[in-house]
Formats: sequence, structure tokens, C-alpha cells
Amino acid sequence: IMFDCNDPDSVMRAEQFGFEILELSIAVGGTVTGEHGVGVEKIHQMCQQFDAVTLESFFAVKRAFDPPGLLNPGKAIPSLARCAEYGKMHVHGGQLDFPDLPRF
Repeated sequence: IMFDCNDPDSVMRAEQFGFEILELSIAVGGTVTGEHGVGVEKIHQMCQQFDAVTLESFFAVKRAFDPPGLLNPGKAIPSLARCAEYGKMHVHGGQLDFPDLPRF
């Protein structure tokens, strides 16, 4: 997607178009991941593509290889808080269930 990074409207339109492409990809059975993995622009769609059990598996692998959470904090795996903020996880009264659980 070509856009002018100096034009906020152009950036916004490019991001929206990218979002729509990923939404369609998921809807037809595709994936948001590819040969380069998931970047910050695709992380929201992971909350839609993968269920809670699968996301927890991702968290478990992340914890196993990066116990102190130093590698790409908040980027490699969508945090539960981020999924909730994006509206892809049900929350009650704007609060996450189990807010004391560790987040990446």
C-alpha cells in the first residue's frame, strides 16, 4: 500500500485499507501472519484470528524463552489488555476479568 508518511490522512487511509485486507483474509480462512510474522500493524487482528487457548499458548512460549519479558515487550503477542482495548475481548464495565493476571 503506497502512502505519504508525511500526510496524516494518507497514513490513516493506508492503515484502514490494510486493516480491511486483513479482516477479509481472516474472513475467508486466511491468516494475518506471513513470512515476516506479525508486526504492530497486524497485532489487533490476532485477537480475532486466534482464540484464548491459542493466545495463551503463545504467552506460554514467550514466558519460556523470555522470562523477564525483555524481548519486544507488548509487540510480539497481543496482550489481553490490548485485545480488550481493541474491542475483541468481552470486558465488564470497562474492566478486564482477572486484572491481576500478568500481561506482556
